[in-house]
Amino acid sequence: MTLVLQLPDAWQRLLGLDSGNAETRAREMLIMEGYREGRLSRGQAAEMLGLGFHETEAFLKKHGAEQQPTWAELETDGDAIRSLLKA
Repeated sequence: MTLVLQLPDAWQRLLGLDSGNAETRAREMLIMEGYREGRLSRGQAAEMLGLGFHETEAFLKKHGAEQQPTWAELETDGDAIRSLLKA
């Protein structure tokens, strides 16, 4: 797929797309957001980025691209904590 975007110069600067590596930066941004949303696994993100496991971990950490827990996961964790506090 080829994607063409028209962005104002100010947006390009704000998004870090005003350098010679804009294509790479845009691709990384899309992959990070796909990972954050849970659409991509770490393995899929690594493959798309062309990185190994440790490099991918470092990349995701550097860019703060952690997946957020789901509501169900939060409820389960809350139930577990409440159980521990009652013991």
